[in-house]
Amino acid sequence: MDRRSWLWRRKSGGGAAGGETESSGSVSSLSERFSDDQTHSSQSSEATSKAPPLDEVVNDSVKTLTEKLSAALLNVSAKEDLVKQHAKVAEEAVSGWEKAENELSTLKQQLKAASQKNSALENRVSHLDGALKECVRQLRQAREEQEQRIQETVSKQNLEWESKKSELESKLVDLQKKLQTAKSEAAASADRDLCSKLEAAEKQNSALKLELLSLVKELELRIVERDLSTKAAETASKQHLESIKKLAKVEAECLRLKAVVRKASPNTENKSFTPSSIYVGSFTDSQSDNGERLLGNETDNCKISDSEVNECEPNSSTSWASALAIEPDKNVKAVGRNVMVPSVDINLMDDFLEMERLAALPDTESRSFCVEVGPASDQPNADESSIKAELEVLIHRTAELEEELENMRAEKSELEMDLKESQRRLETSQNQLKEAELKLEELETQLAFANKSKQAVEVEMKAAIAARGVAESKLSVVEAEMKTQLALANKSKQAAEEEVKSAKSKKEAAESRLRAVEAEMETLRSKVISLEDEVEKERALSEENIANFQKSKDELSKVKQEIELQHEVKLQYLAGSNQELKINQVSGLSFMLT
Repeated sequence: MDRRSWLWRRKSGGGAAGGETESSGSVSSLSERFSDDQTHSSQSSEATSKAPPLDEVVNDSVKTLTEKLSAALLNVSAKEDLVKQHAKVAEEAVSGWEKAENELSTLKQQLKAASQKNSALENRVSHLDGALKECVRQLRQAREEQEQRIQETVSKQNLEWESKKSELESKLVDLQKKLQTAKSEAAASADRDLCSKLEAAEKQNSALKLELLSLVKELELRIVERDLSTKAAETASKQHLESIKKLAKVEAECLRLKAVVRKASPNTENKSFTPSSIYVGSFTDSQSDNGERLLGNETDNCKISDSEVNECEPNSSTSWASALAIEPDKNVKAVGRNVMVPSVDINLMDDFLEMERLAALPDTESRSFCVEVGPASDQPNADESSIKAELEVLIHRTAELEEELENMRAEKSELEMDLKESQRRLETSQNQLKEAELKLEELETQLAFANKSKQAVEVEMKAAIAARGVAESKLSVVEAEMKTQLALANKSKQAAEEEVKSAKSKKEAAESRLRAVEAEMETLRSKVISLEDEVEKERALSEENIANFQKSKDELSKVKQEIELQHEVKLQYLAGSNQELKINQVSGLSFMLT
């Protein structure tokens, strides 16, 4: 507080009396000289009263006065120099104190910042150590879990593949055995006639297939021709529409040009413009409607052709008949060809009917023979015995034939049963073969899916291994960064400690210096107080001088105001006299003019 109050005093006194120090110093020196002169004059008067020669006394007094005046001036200049030096020393001490305080505050702040930085670095190092340990633990755990999962998935898939493979192999073996047994049974139960009939049926079937393929090719060619014709019609209709649009545009342009020409002539303005525009609009609308109708018909034809193509797939003879019934030109041919397509069952029925007809022939022959024998009974008796014998032989023969026919019918029925059974077995074997093929395809798809899943697992394993390598590389990078950060932290810690040490040493030096400065300040304060007293005295004198100066200044301003008032009165008087002269002149001129 003493230092600050002194600074405030110094600043206020320096600001107010900075420009007055020299004048106050000169005034004080003059006052001192005046007092010295008075003392000397009194002394000289006393001396003159005592000493008889005046000239010597005056000279001595002048010499003594000049000596005292020079000594006083030297003392005053020395005191002023001392005051200036003390002020400079005080200012330097204050500035040094402020600098020391600033340095101390900066050093404290640096110390706090270094300690905070050190603590933050230590916290960061501990946090990074914990994070590094946690990362290493998580990486190890993830690696172990991933390896365990991979091993489990590989073992499960291997077991599943082995079980599926064994099941498929067993099913394939069973199906092969069943197929072989079915083939052997079908071959053993089939007869030569059946084989021949089957061959004939197969030949007929192949012929029918060839005819069917030829019909399919013809139908495809006709469909292609129809598609080409529809496409040509579409292109023609599109070209027609484009030409119509172009023509409409040209007509509209012509009408616009005509309208422009008509507008150019003032007499024929707005004549027959709306009817032509209406005609053009109706013409373009009719052309566009016709084009849209053509396009709609073409799309309907395309849809009908698509439906015919979809319906004309060669699945069976009935589908071919229904598909060919759409076209009236081909209906009769298709029906005739479809009627000519026999099946194996129809052939077998024809064979059975033929066998029955042959079996029924001996009965009719015997009856006709008996009818013819009736009128021949009139012949001689010699022939009767031979006829009877032949008749008995024929009867016996017919009985044998009937028995053979019955046996053949029984064999036929047995063969039919065997054939049906063999067909049923063949169908079942074919169905089983189809099922086996389907199962085989399913198993192949499952095997392919398993292979794909295996490949996906391998890809995942490779990706996991790559990710593991990336994670390890990242971990190594993180470890290297941690090491570098730890080294930097240690270096910064050491630098901070060194800075703290240097700050402490600077602080101690500043404190010692501050103590010395405080001691000097205490010594200077007493001097400054005495100087302040002198300055206050001189300030009072200067204030008195300023008051006197202000009074003289006020008196001078009053005198100036009085002079200005007198001058204004004179000017007003002169102006009034000038106006009277002008009035007199004007009146005289007017009088002269009149």
